[in-house]
Amino acid sequence: MISVNGLLILFKCFIYLLIVVFTSFTCLVVLLKIWLEPKTGICKCKTRLYGKVALITGGNSGIGLETARDLAKRGARVIIACRNAAKSEQAVTDIIATTGNTNVEYRSLNLCKFNSVRDFAEDFNKTVDRLDILVNNAGCACLPDRTSDDGIDLVMQTNHLGPFLLTNLLMDKLISSKPSRIVIVSSYLHNFGRLDLEDIAGINTKGDFLKYANSKLCNVLWMKALAKRLPKGVIVNALHPGLVKTDIFKRLPSYVRKIINILTDLMFKNSKEGAQTTIHLCVCEELTGFTGGYYKDCKLHPYHKICDDADFVNMFWDKCLLLTSRRERDL
Repeated sequence: MISVNGLLILFKCFIYLLIVVFTSFTCLVVLLKIWLEPKTGICKCKTRLYGKVALITGGNSGIGLETARDLAKRGARVIIACRNAAKSEQAVTDIIATTGNTNVEYRSLNLCKFNSVRDFAEDFNKTVDRLDILVNNAGCACLPDRTSDDGIDLVMQTNHLGPFLLTNLLMDKLISSKPSRIVIVSSYLHNFGRLDLEDIAGINTKGDFLKYANSKLCNVLWMKALAKRLPKGVIVNALHPGLVKTDIFKRLPSYVRKIINILTDLMFKNSKEGAQTTIHLCVCEELTGFTGGYYKDCKLHPYHKICDDADFVNMFWDKCLLLTSRRERDL
């Protein structure tokens, strides 16, 4: 006959077994979902872009590089805007070699500095006659906990306020080139953002994860605000590229990067796969006239509900204008 203690031990073992089975099943489902994700969301549009001009921020690596390569292959004039000159020149050489399109160039842009953004936009507006596609792709995570020269958290300025200012400064060019498109690379992690409208600059936001999530929530809020203000013929959409192996975590300690690299090699999309939704939003003819959408795997996808709060979005827009010292044009 089994004692009371024996029954308790058996019961505990049964509970532990259930936990192990449930955890294993959950992990299996998650891993299967992640493994299948790279097989979905391929842009199948055959659109050619002869005579079109595409500007891609952060176009010297990762998703940005593969986006630039694809648009160049379609015949567009491609301009990549990045901070690292040597890396960007190498990317230009690579794109030309793999596409045969020699109309590819690099221009210097540092989104962490508003003066750099203004100088870039002024030069672009003077020297480029049109802008058909603007891809706000550049982004970062896990930067040192410090502010920019403009008094903005570095992650927030790089991921949102820098692109926000750039897009506003190029708006006349986009409008004169319509039909034109603005594409904003956000992230599913925007759903975890907790944005304080009094701290969009991110100065009081604690933790790398929340800073990144908030910056990506700003991307979607910005997309919604723009969609309501843009004239007919200029569309804006945002996206989550999926779980993609990029160098966004390059500033983490080496031992952490090694662990991340092992996981990403096994489970994440490569950069070409990760760029598919961006490319889809740039070229798909079915999207002509459709604006204000959030996409994943080339399909519409749910987003944070706060982005449908018109009052919140309007207040957010005004705060961003104030932080970038940019008066609103007649949108």
